[in-house]
Amino acid sequence: MAAGKSTVARLLAARFTRGVHLEGDVFRRNIVSGREEMTPDASPEALDQLRLRYRLAASAADTYFEAGFTVALEDVVAGPLLGEYRTMVRSRPCHIVVLLPSLEAVAAREAERHEKGYGDWTVEQLYEGFVSSTPRIGIWLDTTDLTPEETVDEILARTSMGTSASRSPIVVIDYDEAWPRFFDEIAEPVRQAVADLAAEVEHVGSTSVPGLAAKPVIDIDVAVRSPKDVPTAIERLQALGYVYQGDKGVAGREAFMWPYGARPHHLYVVVAGSRPHADHIEFRDYLRRHREVAEEYAALKKTLAGRHREDRLGYTEAKSEFVAGLLRAARG
Repeated sequence: MAAGKSTVARLLAARFTRGVHLEGDVFRRNIVSGREEMTPDASPEALDQLRLRYRLAASAADTYFEAGFTVALEDVVAGPLLGEYRTMVRSRPCHIVVLLPSLEAVAAREAERHEKGYGDWTVEQLYEGFVSSTPRIGIWLDTTDLTPEETVDEILARTSMGTSASRSPIVVIDYDEAWPRFFDEIAEPVRQAVADLAAEVEHVGSTSVPGLAAKPVIDIDVAVRSPKDVPTAIERLQALGYVYQGDKGVAGREAFMWPYGARPHHLYVVVAGSRPHADHIEFRDYLRRHREVAEEYAALKKTLAGRHREDRLGYTEAKSEFVAGLLRAARG
């Protein structure tokens, strides 16, 4: 609170041809009786109401998105709930941007506000709790010395929202012989960053299957040897400019957005031999061995791309039954 969310979200929404500024807190304020406020010793009911607020806000954002709007959803979220909140939003792309000016700047802004937002919390208590408990998912901006307009410029520069690709349709194309080379180019700096972890950097997904039609986006697994290596791998990738996005609802698979200016690709950190890693490898290898299944899968993807051209989540869900069946066949 007092980080400038409302001002920045409204300015950001105004940058789009069809933009919405959505305040998550409105769903808390709508409860006129029986409302339980969040406090340092929050009750189970308060936590239930907080998650209800997040679900309602996510649903409203999706509804606006489906109607053709770009949504700046503004809310206060801390701790592991940040990743949980993101998975409640079904629309894609979905970017998390954390505004985190210095403690001194937040305290000064709070002191100047007519309506105080911290209630039973001290500024220091909530600030330090947020910093220590919240995974660094998304883009974190120190806005201490940035104006609201400069903050919006930074957000647009560092996300796909600033390009025409932000709502690009789903396109499945025939296999491109250049895809293995693209993988090698992307993978090289990643390999160097995790070399001392003995991690394997592997080409997975449809672009890793010779001859298979696919969306022209490379998928990469960084397979570390132990769960203890995951935090280090995340830090190394963030140092390369990757934006950590949490597990996006798939436990054991840590997802990243590609660095600004890089060729779009998907990158995941997994533990070697884990279920998410095995799913990727067994799926890839089965399609490599069974050309007729790969052709069937390619035909399905082209059909679904036409049917779900603007709906990435719908496209993914429509493939899920085929993918599940293929994995069952791969495992005998």
